[in-house]
Amino acid sequence: MLGQGLLCTLGVEIDNRSRAVHMGAYQRIVLFNRPQERIMSAEPDHLVNLPRYPLLDPAGSELASVVESARRCLDEEALCVLPEFLMPAAIRQFREEIEALLPRAIPQENQRTAYGWMNNDEFTPPHPRAIRHHSRNQTITLDLLPKDGGMRILFFWQALTDFVRRCLGLQKLYCSACPYLALIAKVFDQGDNLPWHYDTNDGVVSLLLQAPDEGGHFEYVPYLRSESDECYEDVDKVFSGHSDRVRRPLMQPGSLVLFKGRRSIHQVSQVGATTKPRLILLFRYDREPGMVFPEATVQAVIDPRVRVHQGI
Repeated sequence: MLGQGLLCTLGVEIDNRSRAVHMGAYQRIVLFNRPQERIMSAEPDHLVNLPRYPLLDPAGSELASVVESARRCLDEEALCVLPEFLMPAAIRQFREEIEALLPRAIPQENQRTAYGWMNNDEFTPPHPRAIRHHSRNQTITLDLLPKDGGMRILFFWQALTDFVRRCLGLQKLYCSACPYLALIAKVFDQGDNLPWHYDTNDGVVSLLLQAPDEGGHFEYVPYLRSESDECYEDVDKVFSGHSDRVRRPLMQPGSLVLFKGRRSIHQVSQVGATTKPRLILLFRYDREPGMVFPEATVQAVIDPRVRVHQGI
């Protein structure tokens, strides 16, 4: 049974464009009819819906109310969805930046457990720690993104970092300095997915840019495990589809999403028949400046042959 989140209520118009995709042996052919309208200014204050989210007035009561609500949602639900965070023109711009890079997207397909950071050798099926899930999707890393593109400009905008820091209830927060994984775009074509898993940290920040025609839903169970109890029986119910705690929050393109996934198991369900991929940006932050990901983690993304953080 899936519970429906009620935080996103308004949609954003999606461009009409033709698309043909062929997948095989990691080959892609992508054809687009590009819109004729001008690309909007990439200044950060032109990208964000400032009337609704007044990031340039950090001391104002309106933003303080947004921050307070975000913290409450994260504490109670492990998730905060901020609808219409991006301006409609910014959504189109970001899509176009990604679409131009789709032929260079890095494919990743493997079997992984939900506990990828742990050594799971001592467990055997059907224990949840031993269950392997098929995972398939694609990644566009920061080094591929346009140097003067809107996605980079938004991610490194100090006003956004400060806003995220306040929502997460942190004293300090910095953009990751990793030249590859600080900011990435995830691409989910037909048949792609991201299976059930936990994160190794709390405070995942994402921007949904495009939803597929069918499937590709973000699903999660808030705070399924605790610091002292892994609650394996409950995890097993999630894996078998018998849990009544799984939620599928409503998200529309342009939504900024804050999520605490270290104790909240989650997945992106398989994308069904679709004329367009699911596109989402992932922003990486840290409490200390200059954070870069370990070389093994980077290689696991840029080289699909590397097997790391799969828990097997």
